[in-house]
Amino acid sequence: MRTIPVQNNAHRDRPISYSASSDKVIKDGSMTGTTARPQAPWALRLLPPFPAIAHRIMALASKENVSSREVGALIKLDPTFSAELLRFANCALFGARREVTSLTQAVAMLGMDRVKSMATFVAIHNMVRSSVRATALRKVWVHSVVTAVIAEETARIVRMDREVTYTAGLLHNLGILGLMSAYPDEYSRMLEVSNDFGFDLLQTERDLFEIDHCAAGAYLAQDWDFPDELAATIATHHDEPVAHERSLDNLIKVSWRLSDTLGYAAFSPAKDWAFEELMAYLPGAPDSWLGRSAETAKTELKSRLAASPL
Repeated sequence: MRTIPVQNNAHRDRPISYSASSDKVIKDGSMTGTTARPQAPWALRLLPPFPAIAHRIMALASKENVSSREVGALIKLDPTFSAELLRFANCALFGARREVTSLTQAVAMLGMDRVKSMATFVAIHNMVRSSVRATALRKVWVHSVVTAVIAEETARIVRMDREVTYTAGLLHNLGILGLMSAYPDEYSRMLEVSNDFGFDLLQTERDLFEIDHCAAGAYLAQDWDFPDELAATIATHHDEPVAHERSLDNLIKVSWRLSDTLGYAAFSPAKDWAFEELMAYLPGAPDSWLGRSAETAKTELKSRLAASPL
């Protein structure tokens, strides 16, 4: 059983682990990790593994002194993946300023860190491609993308790693993306019922799938060998943000709520947050397109999404 340290309001500095026998997330400070990998929760067993090519790209791009040509050559080994990566490299979502015509050029222009986050983006996009045909599920994917864009900007504001924060924003609802990919019809109906009747989303997920999307996302992040910090951020993103805390998980707690407040909610939130209330967690934001006003932020997000092949 693998454990990861998490920080949240209710269970500060307590690890999250998975019980192989119960398929449930456990918050228990007394548990210790072993090398055994737990059995997947039944609701996640239909999901394919994280693409090997994406893992290889991320690993190579993380090495010191690796060249753009080397990374480009690796990406070319998977024609479908390379076509998708080049397509997104040319969209406004990733801040493209001029046309990119080759993978080597894309890697050189974007930088290794951005290539890693784009490899993750393409892999997840391919996973959810078929399920986002349903309106309710497409909202989840758009919400995740908008949260990633907002998270990247919040990281710039507070001077944290932008690519790590972008990826965490994109994957904060990894559990939902996984559940909706495995059970698109069932999850879509569950979202509609939850919204119509005001049910608690996490509890409804547990009732139907025996796991909520926070625990499901943390499990997938661990199973796909993502960093423990990312798994912990996913596990706790529904906790309320903390004033004056400069951390990855706190930025994501603020960012997905900003996404909701700016009109990109995937489901009815448990609490309605005011834009100004959330921006108070980001000192220095007035110098950013995000901090000038809610309308300015909406305009920026709309323009990026309009030019993006989602």
